[in-house]
Amino acid sequence: MHTYARTSIPMTTLVTGARGSVARGVVTRLLAAGRDVRIASSDPTALDPAPGVEAVRLSLAEPAADAAAALRDVHSVFLYAEAAGIADFLAAARAAGVRHIVLLSSAAAAAPDPAANPLAASHHAVEVAVAESGLPYTVLRPGAFAGNTIGWKYRLLGADSIQLPYPDAQLAPIHEDDIADVAAAVLLTGDRLGETLDLNGPESMSFADQIAILSDVLGHELPFVEVSREEALADLTRHMNEGYANALLDLWQHSVDPEPVSGTTEAITGRPGRSFRAWALDHREDFAGLAAPRG
Repeated sequence: MHTYARTSIPMTTLVTGARGSVARGVVTRLLAAGRDVRIASSDPTALDPAPGVEAVRLSLAEPAADAAAALRDVHSVFLYAEAAGIADFLAAARAAGVRHIVLLSSAAAAAPDPAANPLAASHHAVEVAVAESGLPYTVLRPGAFAGNTIGWKYRLLGADSIQLPYPDAQLAPIHEDDIADVAAAVLLTGDRLGETLDLNGPESMSFADQIAILSDVLGHELPFVEVSREEALADLTRHMNEGYANALLDLWQHSVDPEPVSGTTEAITGRPGRSFRAWALDHREDFAGLAAPRG
């Protein structure tokens, strides 16, 4: 983990979405730097705050009732992108005198017509609202999370192979700790105001490459088969609406060239981003139950 200088002036940062992996990493880094931290969730009883960390109720979808209390004496906010209640949240942030919002958005928001793209629309709406709020802000746009591959475990627990419609689709998956490092650095320094930072991993690779690395780390092959778009759509729509599923398939279908590496993690933190192999080694336990060859 990156080391930051401890701050001399007490400041409080509100971290929303506190059960998320990125938010948890942000909290750890802020505390290590001496920042006062308040964490928020729609169900604060489900949180396990570190000593000295206040846990408060705040639903980003319906923030009006709790936002004023959650934002009291807050200097900066790590904000998850939730479009439904963003106007009320930003009004409360202005009233509270918040000095910096670091928004966790998505690379999907860079789509050519984001308002019409199911993958991008909600993130785009929040980005626009934050930019027009008058509050100082920084937008983080991570691409594919390396952690998305944990879903393959559950596919293999219920089937003989991972089914992929576009196994050669190219992505540069990012370790959640790199996102947390960048977010914490921006929150602690107050730099990069008004900027949108594109984040991805240090290497573009295909889904097949990711499976090969996971297989090597786990010590046995994770089998996969290529399926048609129609088969993939039927599977995806069991878990999401058809518009979102089609947009996701379109993204993979058109990701035929290596994804350019942004270099943002190194530019902000001074060290290269963590590799997908490093992520796999960090998360071997998340694949428990697949540690022995099948059959």
